[in-house]
Parts: sequence; C-alpha cells; structure tokens
Amino acid sequence: MSRLFCLNPLSLAVAIALTSSVGHAEDLGTLVVEGDTHQSSTTNNFSYVSKVAQTATKTDEKIVKIPRAVSVVTREQMDDRATISVSDALQYTPSIQTNFYGEDNKQDWFVIRGFKQANNGLYQDGTRLYSFGFYSWQIDPFMLERIEVLRGPASSLDGQTPPGGVINLISKRAQLNEDFGSVSASVGSYDRKEINLDVNKAINDKLAFRMVALKRKNGTKVDGVEAHRTLLAPSLAWQMNDATKLTVLASYQKDDSDPYLQFLPEEGTLTSNPNGIIGYDTALGNSGWETFQREQTSVGYELEHAFSDNASFKQSARFSHMDINLRQMYFAAYSADVPRVGPLLDPTGARSDIVRGVSTADGHSNAFNIDNRFIYKFNTGGAKHTLLTGVDYQSLDIKNKDYASDPIAADGNKPMAVPGVGTVAGNPNFNIYHPSYSNNIVLLNSSTLATVTDADLQTTKTKNRQLGFYIQDKANITDKFTVIAGVRFDDTSDKTHNTTTDAKTDVDHHEWTSNLGASYQLADGLVPYANFAQSFNPVVKLDANGNPAKAEKAKNYEVGVKYQPKNFDGYFGVAAYQLTKENLTRGSSNTATFRQLGEVRNRGIEFEAVANLTQAITLVGNLSYVDSEVTEDSDTQYIGKTPSQIANKLASFWGNYRFFDGKLAGLKLGAGVRYIGDTYADNTETNKVPSYTLFDAMASYQWNNYKFQVMAKNIFNKEYVATCDSNICYYGDSRNVIASVTYDW
Repeated sequence: MSRLFCLNPLSLAVAIALTSSVGHAEDLGTLVVEGDTHQSSTTNNFSYVSKVAQTATKTDEKIVKIPRAVSVVTREQMDDRATISVSDALQYTPSIQTNFYGEDNKQDWFVIRGFKQANNGLYQDGTRLYSFGFYSWQIDPFMLERIEVLRGPASSLDGQTPPGGVINLISKRAQLNEDFGSVSASVGSYDRKEINLDVNKAINDKLAFRMVALKRKNGTKVDGVEAHRTLLAPSLAWQMNDATKLTVLASYQKDDSDPYLQFLPEEGTLTSNPNGIIGYDTALGNSGWETFQREQTSVGYELEHAFSDNASFKQSARFSHMDINLRQMYFAAYSADVPRVGPLLDPTGARSDIVRGVSTADGHSNAFNIDNRFIYKFNTGGAKHTLLTGVDYQSLDIKNKDYASDPIAADGNKPMAVPGVGTVAGNPNFNIYHPSYSNNIVLLNSSTLATVTDADLQTTKTKNRQLGFYIQDKANITDKFTVIAGVRFDDTSDKTHNTTTDAKTDVDHHEWTSNLGASYQLADGLVPYANFAQSFNPVVKLDANGNPAKAEKAKNYEVGVKYQPKNFDGYFGVAAYQLTKENLTRGSSNTATFRQLGEVRNRGIEFEAVANLTQAITLVGNLSYVDSEVTEDSDTQYIGKTPSQIANKLASFWGNYRFFDGKLAGLKLGAGVRYIGDTYADNTETNKVPSYTLFDAMASYQWNNYKFQVMAKNIFNKEYVATCDSNICYYGDSRNVIASVTYDW
C-alpha cells in the first residue's frame, strides 16, 4: 500500500496534489494549510514545504515559531533534482555556498553565512558526525529523508560547532504500520550507472523493518577519474509499548574510487599562462596510482520513553568506524619556480611543466556519540514551558600513517642528475598542458629530493573528547509570544601523539555558550523574531613556545520575519544578521609562523521562499548577501579585506509545473537557475574569481506506478572556475544528465 494512505487527511490532500508517486488526481481546488501539527521531521511529508524541524530545539517544533533561521530540504525536492551529494541537495538553500571546490567524493564542502566549514557542523539524526582531516564522513543523499539547516551559531545545544550553522541529515528509517517500496535504475553522463532500493515492511503493528540499498559506478569530467559506491542502510522500529519506542539505525558505505578534486594552478586557470588555458578535463594525477578507498560503518539507536503526557526521555547513540586509504597528487608549483632547481627543471622558461605534491592517509577512526535529554512540560501562571535538559558525550580516535611533510611525485623511468645533490630517482616534471602519465611513480622529499619510501611513514594517534551539559526553556508566554533561552557548558580535550617522533599536542577547553531568542505571531500570519547565539570551536595547534591555541569563538545577532500563509501551502522568511568570529588562526602547527590573527565580521541578509502556490505549481527562491570583512589582524594588509573563496551574493530559483488533465496528465516539468557571485583568490583581494550562473532542468512522467525522469544539471555545460585559494584553483562541475526509471509500490 502506498504511504499516502497512512497520512492524516490534511497531509493526504497535499500529497495527492504534489507527490510524483500518484498517477492521477482530481481537481482539489486551492489548498488551505494552516499548520499540520501531526507532521514529523522523521517521516516524509510528500512536499517541498515542511512545517516542522528538530535541529534548532532537539524536538519537533513549528519552523515559523522558532526564533532562528531554519531551512529544510525534503525528500521530494531531492528526488526531483536527482541529488547526487549533500552539497548538491543544498544548492537551492539560502546563505549556503556549496561545491566551492567543485564536486568532491571525499567530503561535502560548505560556506554558510560567509564562513567555511568542513569536518565540523555536519550532524546525522541530531548527533555529530565526528570528523577530522581526511577522516571525514560523506553521507549518500539516497539514505536521507530530509536535510535540516540551522543557520548561525549552535553551540548552546550542540557543543563545538562552526559559526555558520549546523547541517542535520535525517536518515530514512523504518515506519510502523506501512508497507511500501521503490526500486530505481538510472544512467547518465560519464558512463553513470546506478540501481537503488528502498523497502519498508510492517512485520506487525509494533515492529517494522526498512532496507535502503544502492550500487553505483560513474566517471567524471576529468579524464580517467572514476568512482564506485556501495550502500546498505537497514533500520528497525519497535513500539515496545504505548510509552516506549526504539529505532535502530545502521549503515555501511564503501567507496572504491579515484579522488575527484583537481588542485590546479591559478596561472593557467584564472590568470594567463603563455601556453593558454589548462584543459577542463585534465587529470593532474595518475589515475593508475591515485586511489581513494573508504569504508564507513555505523550502528546506533534512538530511544523514546514517555513517563507521562508532560515528561519524556530521549536518548540517541551511534558508534561509527571508518577505514581510509588515500593517495592524491596536487599542484605544488610551476617547475620554473622551484627554489634552487627551477632553471634545471624548466631551462627554456616554457612554464608548461609543474611539480606535484602528494597527499596520503592510511588508517582508521572510531567515533562514539550519545545524547541524553529529558523533556518536561509545565505551566507557570499563563506561560507554558517546555524544559529541555541534557548531557551528551562525543569521542573520536584516529590512527593514521602519513609522511612528516608531503613528498613530491616523480617519474621513476627518468632519473636525473641535480648539481649539488647527485642522481635523483625520478624527474618531478609534469606537463600540465600535454599530460603523459608514468607507470612508475616514485616519491621524493620536497627539500632534499631524496627518495621517500614506506619506511618514512609516521604514525599519529588522535584522541578528541567532548562532554557537554545543557538546558533550554521554550516558554509560550502567550499563544503568540514565544521565548527560547538556553545555556551549555562543554569540557573538551583534543590530543595528538606522533608515536614515531613522540611529538605531542594536548589542548583542553572549558566553554560556556548561550542562546536567547523571541518571536511574536501577528494576526496576519507574520512572525517577527530576534536572536542572540554563541559558538566555539577548538583549534588543535601549538605556537612556537608550545602554548595551545585559543578556541575560535563566535557570536551572532539576528532579526527576521517569517510568514506562513493561510490560503496556500508555503513558507517565507527574511533574516538580517551580524556574525563575528574571533581567534582565527594562520600558519602551521608547532612553527613560529602560527598565530591567532584576530577577527572576521560578517553582516548579511537572506530571503527564502518555498511554496506550493497551486496543485500544479511549486516554487523555491532564495537571495543572500554577505559583507565579509577582516576587522582585526596583526598583519594590517588583511584588515578591511574579504577572505578568499567567499561569495558576497548568492541567488537561486527552482520551479515545478505538473499537469493533471488532458493528454499531458502525469507530466512534470522543472527548471532552476543558480547564481554565485564574485570571490577572491586570496585574502588581500588581489585576484578576483568571476561570478557564474548555472541552469538546471528536469522532466518526469508518472504512469501508474512507474516514474520516468530526466534531470540535467548545468544544462548549458558552462565551464567556470569555482574558487581559488593559495595559488590553487578548482574547476566547477560540467553538465551532468541523469535519466532514471522508478517503480513504486
């Protein structure tokens, strides 16, 4: 039986009008939605519009009443746009600059409200995906029910987080009292082939099982770079009794691939080179030598118990394990610019040869998260309170083998004599304009040019811990006036130990953070709000004297207005903010170049609209502007400048039109446009990366239980530089067309 028939009548009306899993529908007239109190953040609401979210308060709460900027990308939206990554899913979300390195298969990259975040700020089912360096989780979007984004600092509930916000990935999970499923096959650009499965089975009225599975192989715009992925994500729901429910969630994801990212020189991509522009499909590394192998496994549960109508307990826990093996080449320098040997490597000054550095990682990580929270509802006078108290614990242990410093790659078939050094085992020259890939790669020390072998690998152990205590009160002072206040204390410990050299770092922090917000619902449906929030994020570095770095801290002042119309299904929001981050770092660990440089202040405004205007028309629109500026720095050349890779303007629009009558009944057409503004290639505003505009389009047809769809991203195949930083640039994604057929039951 379809999932549609297990919804309440109001959601059923919305679903019949909007979901692509319905073959036909009667004319239902104008939809009138005044807030679906039965909607949940862990079930599919079959629409682009979500009324509730859990990320801002750790409970399902109406978005319009939350005094924070919150966005939701639903399963329906991800399906319509044939989402291939979490970054891809968030391309139509306000104040989020995605894929600023181009598409990456090692992790997802975001700029939120003008601040970069990687390894931190990514959560799954309310608990942190604890990552560090190359040991970073990448969740396939097919296993997700929705993605929630809380913009602005979130440490008062979540502990150490970046200032831009929190991205919370909500997993598909077993649904009680429902039988449904789908199987899909797709093909696409770059020899893409995929098959996936999503089946839910109600074993009885108290027990249900769900399996999500995927198998995919694809190439990329880069010659010779391929990816293979296997995904299994089973889940079990058990209604133990009327008061207690247990949901078990597990996943296994294996990537056996080449690394996507190409770290190309700024000269020849953004700026001129006498040889012209470096090819868009150029592979900088040897695909036969490079590798990216990752296995990530997790198992966890969510336990809910109601002591009474007013008191309940929830616990979320997850254990995660990851194995990594990475070898990747990147642009280090033009051969002519290499100190001491540049004239030997490029005697004619042709500037077509480069030297490539090598990143490596080989090891595993174990992470554990547990979050315990008690919710108590009570009244004081005329105010209704929801008190949330909690204790959470996070740990991450990594054992990794790597070189003390990145070596350089050389062609072992071409040993060369270097004056003052002697015979070197290989020639490090690589012609970026006319690539020739050696079958014999040797690694050289970047300083001495001596051969580097596995005997030079060093083992480093990393141990990160966080213990947090938090309390939050949501008080409905009246039916229209809501105040949310919270405070949290965190005890964090971050340690590294190089067992080869016995070098150690040990950084501990004890931090208090808070959050205070208020909203007021006016008679016409407008809800103005104001909010203050703080965040912190440890920096695991030592200065030249061995002193630990201070934690990066941020504070955010935000005002906004939300609007939920009464005569159609939609949500609108506008927010203005000032977000300040201090104790930024520059330089490398354990060297005199490391310092904490001061402060960056971001001032911005953002607008969001998501609406089902009629049965047939769905629209998503976003506008964002941020003025990002370095306001304090010991080096005055940076003061007043915009940090690299930060776009000051973002805009996107997506629209669907669905035919219900006539010969075109069952057809749905969609189109979108994305604009990313200018960015700078460095922190001194020396070189500017031009803005770019991309267009997407989709067509699908529903026939009985079958859905046929074609989605084209960057439909005009625009070639562009996504961003640049530190003399390295990254090409953006080429046109990607994905055609699929899906059978639902």
